[in-house]
Formats: sequence, structure tokens, C-alpha cells
Amino acid sequence: MLLNCDQAAAMPADEEVLGFFVQTCRIAGANQESLHQESREIRKALDAAGAQLAADLTGGDEFTVCWSDSGTGIFNLLYNAGLLKERRVITSHLEHPALSAMLKAGNSSLTFLECTREGRLEKREGSFELAALTAVQSELGVIQDLPALFGVLPDTCIRFADAVQMAGKLPMASLGRSADLIAVSGIKFGSPGGAALLVRKSAPWSGKFLEAAARSRHPYYTASRVFPPAALSCAYAVHKRCALLESSFEKMKKINCFLRRELESEHLRFTVPEDLSSPYILHCYLPGKQGAVVVRLLSERNIMAGSGSACAAESAGGSPALKALGFNKKESFSGLRLSFGFDFDEEQAEFLAENLLSVLKNY
Repeated sequence: MLLNCDQAAAMPADEEVLGFFVQTCRIAGANQESLHQESREIRKALDAAGAQLAADLTGGDEFTVCWSDSGTGIFNLLYNAGLLKERRVITSHLEHPALSAMLKAGNSSLTFLECTREGRLEKREGSFELAALTAVQSELGVIQDLPALFGVLPDTCIRFADAVQMAGKLPMASLGRSADLIAVSGIKFGSPGGAALLVRKSAPWSGKFLEAAARSRHPYYTASRVFPPAALSCAYAVHKRCALLESSFEKMKKINCFLRRELESEHLRFTVPEDLSSPYILHCYLPGKQGAVVVRLLSERNIMAGSGSACAAESAGGSPALKALGFNKKESFSGLRLSFGFDFDEEQAEFLAENLLSVLKNY
């Protein structure tokens, strides 16, 4: 059995979505910047797909969509459009490394929220101009209460939610009511590509932002050149996953509960309590052991796992996320992230538990 437990990084493309992508490549491969009829039809399809994606995720029509190629592309878009530059920003040490890098590059005044040992961010009032926070932390899996964190900020503060690890997996209606900008990435829920930045239409700054984001006659090349079939497939995958969200969530909760019961021991502790964590990400710390070594030992048993965030695994300084929770430098190398796709089942969970326990026992 080959078991992929590193799907917070990227899920394999869903077969149905992949079939849609291939079919769309045949009919949407023309130059969408042109004036001829086929190009106009592609632009109309992208507009319709954006509206459908926003409605599926937020339950309303309050958002328009800027397409991009990836989550990191969206962060670059925010930077290039000037939103991350020279502002009073409230953020945290738990953000995606690419977003943190863009915030630092923007020469903004950064204030960092405190977090508990369990990874939950604590509310803070202040005259901030931008809040940039993650909805589900990509390494730890902790679910943040963004509506509450956003709720204490001034009305003029722009609220950006990184929902890359949330979209298609957890309900987002409350986030849609509280955020002004929401980022999602197709490869996190079964699309072969594509990403979307949801922009609240009624925000007083949205018009200027969309103009700055466009940088050309059409808004489909915002952060980088977007392949229309990837964007359309992203919307198709969101529509499918939202229809199955409740049943998938309940199944993963049961599997997550089983793994927690089977795995916790003197060799393994869970970083985030079950009720605060996405069931699709199970983060552990391994007292006296290095997560990267365990990842390699698991790979010899055909199990793929991660020792940290996909963009910062095995960094020389250890896990920034674990350090933010209060772990010391030595302990920050002990993390292990297990992350699951929609087809992860009980048999695979048993295989994972058996092999991980054996690896830890013989470490």
C-alpha cells in the first residue's frame, strides 16, 4: 500500500475534476485577450465560474473573484496591487511563509497576535489598517476563530483571510460575512491547478484594488498568467467538494478520533486538541525525536508524511509554528504533520497507525 499523508501540501487531482480539466482544455485554450467570439466566451465562462465559486464557499453574491495560479500567487498579487505596503498590519507568527515574506517586503508596521500553547490566536484591538490571518494553520491544523478576531478591529480595517486549508473542507459562511478578502487554492481540494482571491464588492477600496490587480485589459492575469482551464477546474472542484462537505467532514472526524486514540503515547503527543483542529490535518510532536527522521523512516514503508509546512519543512531553525506555541529550538524539530485527502479511509488509518507506532518504537 502506498499511502499519501502529506496532502495539506497538495492533493492528487480528483479523477472527475481531472476529466473536466482535460475536456475544458479542448474548448478553452484560445487567447482570451482577443476580440473574437471564442475569447469572449472564455471570459464569460471565467466570470460565471468566479461567481459560482464565491457563492459555493460563502453562500452569497457579495464577492467577485480575481484568478491566480496558486496561493503564493495570490500573496504576490496582494503585494503587487499595493495592499501589503506601508500599512499598520495585525498578523501572527503562524502565517504562511510566503505571506509573511510579502508583509515584511512591504515595509509595513507589523503587530503580531499572541497565541496559546494550543495554537489559538488571541484577540487584540487597535487602529490597524489591515489584518492578515490564516483560517486553518497549514502545519498545525488549528482552526482560528477569524470572525471573532476580525470583529474587534475597526470598520476601516481590511480583513484578509488565508482560507487555503479551509476551502472545500470546512464551512466558510461565517468567514464570508466577516472577511473582505479570501484566498483559496485549487490544488488543496482536488483541482489540477488554479487559485482564487475573493474580493468583497461593497468594500470602499475594492474598485481601486481590482484596477491595480488587473494591470491589463482583462482581470484574468492578476498575479501571473492564468490558464483558463485551471481556473474553471478550480471552480468545478469547489462546487463538488461543497456538495460533499458535511459527509466528508463527519467521516474524517471519526478517522481522526481513531488515530488520536491509537497513536498517543510516551513517544507521540498531539499538538492541537481535537475540537480545535481540522480533521484533515493531524499534527504531533515526538519527544526526543526529529520529525524529519521519522518522515524518512515512514517513506521506507511507503507512507508519505511531512515534518512541517510544505514551504518550510526541515528549515535550519526548526518549525516557526512550534516556536510560536512556546516550544524551544530543540523541540521545534520534533514535529510531524499527517494530512489527509477526501478518500482516506479506515483501512488506511489502521495501516498508518501500525507503521507509525512501529517506527517510533524502533527509532
